[in-house]
Amino acid sequence: MPKEIKYGPVFLEATIKEEWIDFNGHMNMAYYILLFDQALTNFLESLDLGLRYVRENGKSLFALENHVTYQDELKQGDPVRIHFQLLDVDSKFIHYFMRLFHKDSPTLSATMEQISLHVNMKTRMPSRFLKQNMDELLALLDQHDKLEKPRETGRTIAIRRPVKKQ
Repeated sequence: MPKEIKYGPVFLEATIKEEWIDFNGHMNMAYYILLFDQALTNFLESLDLGLRYVRENGKSLFALENHVTYQDELKQGDPVRIHFQLLDVDSKFIHYFMRLFHKDSPTLSATMEQISLHVNMKTRMPSRFLKQNMDELLALLDQHDKLEKPRETGRTIAIRRPVKKQ
């Protein structure tokens, strides 16, 4: 079983549902995103940046970009857990990484790297985090900086071809 300290805290545990299985007999890629999104919501709630924050402060986080890797199949009934690692923060952005493991083994099933923007919900424009939120994020970043950096971070997508000799 993966150690929480190595990959960051667990922010979601779930079981793969029958309706998430596609015609290939494994979990459809859309549901990986659903699980990662639920883990992100749990992370935000843990920092009081969730639904109450949106309602009381009129600010939220919007996903700007993500990159998912699918590394091992998941089947109906498989128990899973998602570890969350904060990679970077500034006054308006958070950059993070999540790992989805089969709960009962060290098998890494998928990863997602994502960056989100803090937004004023009235203007729909970027907005700085409040000082107290920024202080919490920076303290967490300091803890997560001690974790091993994911090898999948910052990857690009392309078909790799051998270099042609001229």
